[in-house]
Amino acid sequence: MKLRGLLVLAALTVVAAVAFLSLRSAVTPQLPVEPVTIAVPNLINSATMIVATTQGLFQKAGVEVASKPAPLGKDALQSVIDGKADLAVVADTPLMFAILGGHELAVVAGISQNRRSLAIVTRNDRGIRQIEDLSGKSVGLSMGTNLTYFLDMILQNHGVPSDNVKLVDLSTEEVISAFKEGRIDAAVVFQPNLIRLTAEMGDRIKLFYGEDVYSFRFLLAGKASYVDSHPQEIRRILKGLVAAEQSIRNHPTEARLAVGNAVGVDDTIMSKIFHPGDHVIFLDQSMLLALDDQSRWAVQRGLVNAGPVPNYLDILRYEHLEAAHPSAVKLAL
Repeated sequence: MKLRGLLVLAALTVVAAVAFLSLRSAVTPQLPVEPVTIAVPNLINSATMIVATTQGLFQKAGVEVASKPAPLGKDALQSVIDGKADLAVVADTPLMFAILGGHELAVVAGISQNRRSLAIVTRNDRGIRQIEDLSGKSVGLSMGTNLTYFLDMILQNHGVPSDNVKLVDLSTEEVISAFKEGRIDAAVVFQPNLIRLTAEMGDRIKLFYGEDVYSFRFLLAGKASYVDSHPQEIRRILKGLVAAEQSIRNHPTEARLAVGNAVGVDDTIMSKIFHPGDHVIFLDQSMLLALDDQSRWAVQRGLVNAGPVPNYLDILRYEHLEAAHPSAVKLAL
């Protein structure tokens, strides 16, 4: 009898516990996950975003993502600043300019990085055989992007004063046409336009990559207020991006075709410039150092008002990536 009584008491305890948990769940339900709009440059370096979208990896992670196309990272970030997107894929330089301009932004992850996405392209018929020959020449590029910083770092590395070069601010399409038509002497160009120019102009041009002085990074960022108030959405997006990184690594041909189709680049070109190892999800110390360096450069060049360089660790919301993919966070905290 005593044993039967104990069993009955245990059963009633279990029933009561289940009822309590059910009541608690009903009283404090999980907050719904909101759809997220991400402004994404229509570029190869956005590969993890493209793969996560086309392969349904965001949905599998439990979040609905709408991609808002943008020509460049600075345009994507402007969509966030204007309230037309929740997050943006952007290079570090436009992000730095926006932060120094007073915008409160936060970074949740890097989504790609490599050292051969950009190059200075020069025309041989203008007597340009080396970087030093750019002194007194015109160089076309899109201002307010990482292209300006990239150019300055290469010039500095070769002892050419930045003021000795005439910058011509043009859209991407205008840069290419102006260069081919000879209206500018050189240009700062990114892939796939680099390989297209090489195929079209051959030995009439030279390319200077500058991989020893610059690494191209794309970051996922948004207003700090949005990132801090939407932790569920941020972590699920990162989970989808980590799955995209794995998909690119495990099925590179499938990923390459998806990215090429999305950005309108033929696979004969994509096969030469698409490198799975470039498309990784990360937060590391080199990102902080790059933002510091670019801030000092912007102040020295008079591109922003003089003032103290921010502590860029304060804009990193690394806890979200730590939750989604701990080994991707490599910061000296």
